[in-house]
Amino acid sequence: MNIEINSVQSEDRMRIGALIRSFIKNRGSIVIFLVLWVLAALFIKNFATLDNLLLIVKQSAIPIIACLGMTMVLMTGGIDLSLGYTVGITSIIAGMLVKSWGVSVLPSVLLTVLVGAVIGFCNGYIIQKIKVPAFITTLGTGYIIYGIAQIISRGDVVNRLPEDFNAIGATEILFLPSTVYIALLIAVICYFVLHKSIFGRTLMAFGFNERASFLSGINIDKLNISVYVVNGILAAIVGILMTIRVNCAQPNMGGANFTFEVITAAIVGGTSLFGGIGSVVGSVFGVLIIKMIENCINLMGVSYHLYQAVMGIVILGAIIFENIKNKTM
Repeated sequence: MNIEINSVQSEDRMRIGALIRSFIKNRGSIVIFLVLWVLAALFIKNFATLDNLLLIVKQSAIPIIACLGMTMVLMTGGIDLSLGYTVGITSIIAGMLVKSWGVSVLPSVLLTVLVGAVIGFCNGYIIQKIKVPAFITTLGTGYIIYGIAQIISRGDVVNRLPEDFNAIGATEILFLPSTVYIALLIAVICYFVLHKSIFGRTLMAFGFNERASFLSGINIDKLNISVYVVNGILAAIVGILMTIRVNCAQPNMGGANFTFEVITAAIVGGTSLFGGIGSVVGSVFGVLIIKMIENCINLMGVSYHLYQAVMGIVILGAIIFENIKNKTM
């Protein structure tokens, strides 16, 4: 009798252990976030307050949108180094449409999103059809985009934007700006697309093995190009929301630092640089982790350069951990 009870208890412990290991493996970013939150609450003054929590959420909203697009790109085994520059040029275009050219808000938003889609299409086409590596392609298009943005704006900032344009992000509901709810809506849509649709399963299969996907009948050209188009659209939305947040448009709105931050967040969230692995929940918490680290450094009154150094350590650590994990699997 005792042997049977011990056997059942042992099986229960093994089952619980397996569930815990599975949760950590699939939701590791949540665990990291909670651990860092507890440590920060214990050792950093004024961290564990409602106002500070809301601040982290507000600061995370816009990068989350960009990170979701980057996650899809990374899942294909690609990368988009032009993301920040796409944010910059769409910021300038949106600002000039509503301010300098007198276009109403809705057409301005739609035209700006279209520009983002075109940039994404160009990236995807060059990568998939002309077979130029994603790193080289998006590095080159990034410089082209930045140059065009400077020419269009003449290097100037477009400020004092119309109130009806700023109203898109100025509305607050339950102490949070509308940008948070826009990010939440986009995250929910991306979740169902990535995890509950044929497109998402096809994307993961493509990232794992492009050749096998092609042989199984998947239109890999259409798939990869569409991913970059979606990424361009989300980058344009980010450009619009950033412009609204600071009430001015400028070609330096995103830039290389923003791109690096988004890629870091995606990797911290569990997205593989080698393709095939990624999740919406992981990427959301990846951004929250990055923004929480930034918040902690600000509260400690330390130089922003330390934050940049920490981001470098974080991304190197995440990549090294992924390499070790792949070798042991």
